[in-house]
This record gives sequence, structure tokens and C-alpha cells, in this order.
Amino acid sequence: MASVDLVARLVDAAVFRGLCSVPGVQLAAAISKGEFRNRRPDEIPSLDRAFDIDAEAEFLDWYDGQPVDWSSSGFLGDLSQLDTEAAAEGLRHLTELASPGSFRCWEGRAMLYLDVLLSRSITDIEDLYSDTTWDEARDSISKTEPTEYAESVVMSWMAQREDMGETLDPKQDARILPTMEAHQTTADILHRTLQTAQLPELFLMVGRDWTDARDWGQGEWNLGRLLENGLPGA
Repeated sequence: MASVDLVARLVDAAVFRGLCSVPGVQLAAAISKGEFRNRRPDEIPSLDRAFDIDAEAEFLDWYDGQPVDWSSSGFLGDLSQLDTEAAAEGLRHLTELASPGSFRCWEGRAMLYLDVLLSRSITDIEDLYSDTTWDEARDSISKTEPTEYAESVVMSWMAQREDMGETLDPKQDARILPTMEAHQTTADILHRTLQTAQLPELFLMVGRDWTDARDWGQGEWNLGRLLENGLPGA
């Protein structure tokens, strides 16, 4: 079975609100012409982000497949005509257009990184994506520096290998050093992503790759809740 990625996407709240308020027909026409490209937030180079043309194509493919009588009330309002899974998928595509970038890594590695950050064990997938876990992560990130945190992740990974009786000798396993470097780099990026998420103009939306978009996001920015309750107060 292929590994599933955890995605922690930074989203510019003002840009996202603006996209949600544009009538659907007008929104799709402008996106198809590339007219919203200059509204995308500046890209964060260390994070993953779809190219403009790819993000636009994903949204337009979704849009063309929806049986919606688009009105002038705004994109978000018209999503009530769809089942919530399809509607949330449309919102997820919009978050990509409103994002400066996303942190992405294998779920197993994300559990290790959060175990170290939170000084507790992530017990299961539900815990990994819970509101509580990511509230704690945002609260904890100010208590450590990126380099210190990345070193702690590597030390924890090494201890786990020793507990399982696996070698730490690069001469016996050529993957040791590349894996260690990958953990350092990825943990550092997660730390910086969580730091950036403290900015008031951004919200962090965490989700599981290839899964129901209704489950993406935590708290008031969960996509399923947005469909039920509308956008949070500014």
C-alpha cells in the first residue's frame, strides 16, 4: 500500500474569503483567463505549492463537473446545491489558489515529529488530525528553535531504531545518513511552517492526502464546518 501524506496548508484568509464571495460563473471565467494569479499570496520556497496553471486546471475540472445553477450570491453560497463531499472538494481547490504553500510528509514521519514537539505519543490517525493536536502544536512551537527541534527529532528517531535492534552504522546501512538528513530537513520545515501559521492573516488547514475534503482543516476553518456555518467572523 502506498504511503499517505499529511498536508498542512497555509491559507491566506483574506484571499480565500475574496474567492468565496465571487459569483461562481465569474470566478471560473476569471480563473480560466489567469486573472487571479496576481492575487495568490507570495510563494514560500521551502513549501510545496501547485503551479498557477495546475491549480487553476484542478479547480476548473471540478467546476465543470458540478450540476449547479450558479447565481450572483457568491461561490460559497451556491455550494449548498451540492452534496457536502463535492462542495468541500471545491473549497479545497480554492484553498490551493489562496495558499503560499503546504508542508507535506508521510503520516508515519509526521507522528514522530509531533511526538517530539508535544512530548507525548500520537496514538492513531484520528489523534494525528484532531483539533487538539494542532492547537497544541501551534502553542508548543514557540518553546523551541528550529535547529534544536530538528536535532531532537533525529535523536528520537535514532533511539527508536536502537529499541528495535536496528543498526545506526552507515557502513551497514547506506540509508542511515540520507534518512537522518531527511528528518532534519523535514522537521525544520514543519517547525517554520507552524511558526508562519502564527501570522494573523493566515490559517493552517491540515488534511490527509486523497481523502474526503470535508475532514480537511481544524476548528472554525474545517471545510465541512464552513459549508454548514459559513466563513468565520473576520
